[in-house]
Amino acid sequence: MNSIHSVAIIGAGALGMLYASALKKTPDTEVHFLAGDDRYESLKAGRFVINDFEEQIDVRSAAQLREHPDLVIVAVKNHHLEEIVPLLRAAIGADTVVTSVLNGIDSEPFIEDRFPDATVLYCVALGMDAVRTANRLTFTNQGKLIIGTKDNDPRNPDLLAVGELLDRSGLTREIPDDIHRAVWWKWMINIGVNQVSAVTGAPYGVFHTDEHAQALMEAAMRETVLVAQAEGVDLREEDIANWYPILNRLGAEGKTSMLQDMEEHRRTEAPSFGGRLIELAARHGIPVPVNETLVRIITIRELLYLQEA
Repeated sequence: MNSIHSVAIIGAGALGMLYASALKKTPDTEVHFLAGDDRYESLKAGRFVINDFEEQIDVRSAAQLREHPDLVIVAVKNHHLEEIVPLLRAAIGADTVVTSVLNGIDSEPFIEDRFPDATVLYCVALGMDAVRTANRLTFTNQGKLIIGTKDNDPRNPDLLAVGELLDRSGLTREIPDDIHRAVWWKWMINIGVNQVSAVTGAPYGVFHTDEHAQALMEAAMRETVLVAQAEGVDLREEDIANWYPILNRLGAEGKTSMLQDMEEHRRTEAPSFGGRLIELAARHGIPVPVNETLVRIITIRELLYLQEA
């Protein structure tokens, strides 16, 4: 692929809105949300408010697609992946590139398993502090996208095309030596800060300064490092410390996606974070008591508010 000029984004949450807003301002680039029937009805007006500015972003259903987009960005939560398979089937053509900005370690393999002929780039969305309420998004830091191929080929033409699009859009991107290590590093971060924020209600500012929040976050991350090493992934103790420069740049009032889910009484991604880690730890006989406790607390709190709904 020489260049990308059409982008479909599946998922109009915080990341979907953030990237749609940036990409739609890119010259010679057509951007739209792709939504299933129920979601389409609620989004079709296409009105979004991003950092207090109203923006119009095209929203389409699968039936309204007239051609396959050059790029599909998957930006739903992990527990919605199965639901969007029909949308992916409608969107993916022979030359379509697919990338996922989901947290966790399973979304790319999920897409590859169901669409074995698709071109899937691995991706990590890092360092944004976006907060969404309905169709309103606020953020102070767009963060960056870390992208790579399954075989870590930095010269892959599809990877270069996506990188060139991000450069044109003003979105910061990076191609690492090992994308799988990057995916696990971000997962380690999610397992630490997302879960602890969900249990405590703490925004990023608390993690900037409070030693108790930091200690609990680091303990959950440390268990992730042990499991990663058992899985053959090169995570290390110093990777925990390397998170702090990024954390400290996030807005103090910003909140993790899991804390936002808790506050809005939505299903959380705890099964894809600590829950998935617990599964892998059991395979290797590694105790992960901190994550077991965090997942239990989140699961109980989620059960209570979902029962009330």
